[in-house]
Amino acid sequence: MLELRSTTFERDGNKLAGYAARYNVQSHPLSFRSINGGRPFREMVAPGAFERSLQGNVSMLVGHDRRELLANTASGLLQLRSDATGLAFEVTLPDTTRARDVRAMVEAGLLTEMSFGFHVKRESWDGTTRTLHDVDLREISVVEKSMAAYPQTLAEARTHHPGIARLRLRMRALS
Repeated sequence: MLELRSTTFERDGNKLAGYAARYNVQSHPLSFRSINGGRPFREMVAPGAFERSLQGNVSMLVGHDRRELLANTASGLLQLRSDATGLAFEVTLPDTTRARDVRAMVEAGLLTEMSFGFHVKRESWDGTTRTLHDVDLREISVVEKSMAAYPQTLAEARTHHPGIARLRLRMRALS
């Protein structure tokens, strides 16, 4: 079963960067029929849970949709690393219509967070808290806030001239 979780990112030019996952941070209460007998639980990602996955090809998608590929690690456009905070990423968005649309949606505040899709390889439970120790990371996705599993998330589009960015968005809406 592919599972999905969310966190934040930042934008600068044609790059998005931030954390696709943070270590040792509890999620909102989650509930899945196939996990914990369908009863609510909280989840945390242990440091290093993504180490093995960093050797493979990981995709960056929009809203977990495989048809909405923005980049991947094999192309070099997406870079991932694990540090003390979590799974850091930096993506150079390609010059495509979809990538330009994603940039505009980030600037407008419609896509505000990052999420990740994974298969569990090793986990542990302490009462109703699940800790992910080793996961097979399949993808990271830029998503809207309503898809957030973790409460510590907030992202914003940053430009050197916020007024110009808003004007560009208004001009695009008129075209």
